[in-house]
Amino acid sequence: MRRILVAVILLTGCGGAPAPKPAEAPPAKPPVKLTQFYSSTPVVARGQMGTLCYAAENASKLELLPPVEEVWPSPSRCFQVDPTKHHAFTLTAYGSDGSRDSKSVDLRQAGPAPRVFDLWASSLSIHPGEEVKVCFKVENAQSITAGPGNFSTETNCITDRPKKSTTYTLTAFGADNQEDSGTIPVTVK
Repeated sequence: MRRILVAVILLTGCGGAPAPKPAEAPPAKPPVKLTQFYSSTPVVARGQMGTLCYAAENASKLELLPPVEEVWPSPSRCFQVDPTKHHAFTLTAYGSDGSRDSKSVDLRQAGPAPRVFDLWASSLSIHPGEEVKVCFKVENAQSITAGPGNFSTETNCITDRPKKSTTYTLTAFGADNQEDSGTIPVTVK
């Protein structure tokens, strides 16, 4: 009988339940990441507001220095800031796992933006070779390009005798690569 009992114990195993598998660690959370922090207006004309935009992944909290606007974890968000009060900004994202990510942005205030206004043409419809005059006014420009045709900086007018329909373009450039432009189409019948 002993032999049968030993054989049964050997076949069924000793000690009952199988040994537990080692506990698997929970998957690691991805670290916090600022995927974007930028200004869509890095050079801001005097008197204008600047724009800051950000996007954060896996963040539990955000902090903006200087604290000019409330910020929170978001996949995409923009807000306006006054560059006369602050021009350098740092955004820090904090993760629940203790990770953090920071990015900085600078805004620069420039002189006033150029402005093209009061565009007019002597006629919007002419015969081939007939003279047309296209004139405009401009403010805060460092330089101006205009054409096609003969452009006079004294009168801010283009004079031309087009043979086919033409669009006249004028562009004013400011001190910090800012620009403003306007167009006038003239039809040749």
